[in-house]
Formats: sequence, C-alpha cells, structure tokens
Amino acid sequence: MLATAIAALPRGDGWAFEFKWDGVRALIDVSERGVAIRSRVGNEVTEAYPELVEMAADVGDALIDGEIVAFVDGRPSFELLQTRMHVRSAADARRLAAPAPVTFVAFDLLRRYGVDLTGRPYRERRATLERWAAEHPGWTLSPSFDDGAATETAAREHGLEGVVAKRTGSAYRPGARSPDWLKLRFVRAGDFVVVGWEAAAERPEELSSLVLACYSDGVLTYAGKAGSGLTGRSARELQSMLVTRADRPVPGVPPITAGRVVRWVEPSVVVEVEFAAWTQEHRLRQPVFRRARPDKRPDEAVGDA
Repeated sequence: MLATAIAALPRGDGWAFEFKWDGVRALIDVSERGVAIRSRVGNEVTEAYPELVEMAADVGDALIDGEIVAFVDGRPSFELLQTRMHVRSAADARRLAAPAPVTFVAFDLLRRYGVDLTGRPYRERRATLERWAAEHPGWTLSPSFDDGAATETAAREHGLEGVVAKRTGSAYRPGARSPDWLKLRFVRAGDFVVVGWEAAAERPEELSSLVLACYSDGVLTYAGKAGSGLTGRSARELQSMLVTRADRPVPGVPPITAGRVVRWVEPSVVVEVEFAAWTQEHRLRQPVFRRARPDKRPDEAVGDA
C-alpha cells in the first residue's frame, strides 16, 4: 500500500501519525517455506539482509510491512544503506552486516498464523502488531501517534524525512496509492554556485546537469550535481549566463562519468536547489533545480545554512 503526497498533514480525528523513515520499503514473509524478504516492486532481496532473516526465523507465520533502515548515531543514513541495497552475494552480505548493520522498522502486520489481516482497519492491525512485537523482543516498531502537529515538530527536530498519516479505519490495499495513507516529505532548499555543467557525449553542447558548490567557512566546496528540474528553456538560459574556464574551480569533484563531458565555469552564477538531505560527505541527496538567483552574490551561496 502506497501513500499519497501532501503539502500539510490532515487535521481532526481518525488519523494516526508515524515518522517517515529514510530507508527502503520491504515485506518480510515468514512461512513454512522459511523467510523471504521482498522489495516494494516484488523483487526478492533475502540474501542481502542475513541479520533480518535470522531475526525473523522464529516468529511463526507472519507477513510484516516496514522499512529497512541503516542508522548512524540514531538517525537514518540512506548513504550507509546503499552499501547493502544491491548486494546479491550471501558472502558479501554477511561481510557487510557488521560494518553496515540494518534495522527493520515494522509498521504493519498483514498476516498472522495464516489469517489475512489486510481487510481489517488500521487500528486493529496496529494493535495486533503491537501485541505481536511484545511477544518477540528485539523487533523495532515505527512509533504511532495521534497528534500530527507534535509528530511533525519532532520529526523536523530530529532531522527525519517526513511524516506519514494513516486513516485509522482504513483497510490495507496492496499496490494501491491511497488517500487513506498520506505522506508529508520535508523539502530542504538552498543557494549554490554553479561551477560546471555536464552534457551527454553525443550531445556535448546541450547542458543536462549542473555541477554545484557552496561556501563553507569562506571556502568554496563541491556539493554535488543537479539535473532534475532543468527544462530546455532553463538550461539554455543558464548556459547563456555561464562563463567557461579551463580548470575546475573547486577540489573534490568526482571523476567524470563515462559517456559524459564536463565544462568548467567561473563560479559566478547562483541557483536555488531543493534537496532531501546532506550525505556524510556533504553532498546533496536528490537535488532538484528550482531557479536561477541573479539577485544573490556567489559568497551568499552557503547551501541551506
């Protein structure tokens, strides 16, 4: 069951609120056949998470919906999780489980002892999930609250990804994106300096993404690349504003991707960019170009500070 994006949380009775976890959605299916972990699109990813298989092995028949999360200092780290997401070798998965452990944050129980619970209201499924978790210590439940405003405040204060609202009387609808589940994703935005632009090798004159930097303690620092949000018109307008130079203006830019070309430019044009979070290397995650900011000086481009 998928959530519908919203700009503000619903008010009134009949809603439960949970934190939105920055991980990967998964179902853990425990049956007489063993433990199977499947991704949101139905791919089996069991071998990638041996610690979850071990934890689930003795819970009896169950189908649990939740999020696989890697925590760093108590906060979700999608960057750390990426080291685990595409592992398909059991040996590699066991090797990575120690330096990059994952947690399954459970938020729904869809089957128990062969009984399909999807047709029951969320409030009943949640109560059953809580009883089930009490019988199996070690599992992590996504906290559920009845105060949306307080949940949003807490999520923002702790740097979480957002809040999910669930109608307490709603059934579980597999595969459906329903207004009974709503998600408020926090969007961050800031100002960045364009230090280069990328193009496909077969179309080297067509700007397709921006190489970005921002000032930190007075030093211009590489921040990542942004291609989403650029239209043909905005790309052409930006190209007309950029002044090419021979060398890169900032250190730390990763090697050029195969099939791409990069043009370095004077760090004089400021743009506003939306993004989900900063990675541990201080790179933008999921950046989206918003607009040029000719009203801003380059030294004012300090990210989202």
